[in-house]
Amino acid sequence: MAKILVTGGAGFLGGHLVGELIKRGDEVTSYGRHLPDSPIEGVRYLQGDIRDDRGVDAAVAGMDVVFHLVSNFRSAASDGEAESINVTGTEHVLQAALRHRVDRLVHTSTIGVHGSVREVPANERTAFNPGDAYQETKLRAEQRVWEIYRETGLPISVVRPISLLGPGDERMVKLFKLVKKRRFVIFGDGSPLFQPAYVDDVVAGFLLCMEKDEAVGEAFILGGDEYLPLNELVEMIAEECGVRPLGLHVPMAPMQWMASVCEAIFPPLGLEPPLHHRRLSFFQNHRAFCIDKARERLGFEPEVRLRDAIRRTLHWYEDHGWV
Repeated sequence: MAKILVTGGAGFLGGHLVGELIKRGDEVTSYGRHLPDSPIEGVRYLQGDIRDDRGVDAAVAGMDVVFHLVSNFRSAASDGEAESINVTGTEHVLQAALRHRVDRLVHTSTIGVHGSVREVPANERTAFNPGDAYQETKLRAEQRVWEIYRETGLPISVVRPISLLGPGDERMVKLFKLVKKRRFVIFGDGSPLFQPAYVDDVVAGFLLCMEKDEAVGEAFILGGDEYLPLNELVEMIAEECGVRPLGLHVPMAPMQWMASVCEAIFPPLGLEPPLHHRRLSFFQNHRAFCIDKARERLGFEPEVRLRDAIRRTLHWYEDHGWV
């Protein structure tokens, strides 16, 4: 039984990871600003801010393993908050892990460090191409992780998860809801590639990064191995919902103009723009990745096929009244 800290253990991915660690019999602590609506029995929840170095240090003390998941995933917060959470917060975790000599630190980065990929499928060696403040700060955090690894030898692995879906996911629910109601409009031609990953598969990859010596000093893209054009993804979701996809496409150029107008008007008023370029990137950027490195080095193998992942996620949404 290991003593394990999960920063962000109350979030979607963190909650699934914490649940699996508890099943294994580990002693698990979750640290983050938010507490879960449905706490997992056996987990010790510590409420604190990743930007509080003393709070982070106290949480890390006595731990064998630290999974660092906290981020401000594309929130409406300022770029400064992205810097303080993603970069400064990661520095606090790194320094605490060094002081308390943890056996393994698994740091969560993002496939977003590669931005809209310039090769298909992309891999861990694909050039970095961040496209917004979230991706840029996550890249700086990961680069700092590698500096610490080279300077100190702290046993670190880095995970770049593919876009997630699964029970409890709030990021894809709007897509499912609009497709089911036949209201989902595609901006552009719908040809960019998208690669969803079922959360349980990604959690299994995290555990391998904790267990395998081959993971130390390496970055791994984790997720499923199926990618397809956005048009086909929408069709697959519609089929599982028992409806025909709306099939309506809107040219991208006027939407980009509208996004620029919204970004100029709403932020000075302290409001989140109803349309912004970051949202449009979903319809523009290729997200197609190769998981061969994780397969070869870790023995990682996703078990849930894409259609099954969509079906399981949809059923959970329906059972909980989300769609």
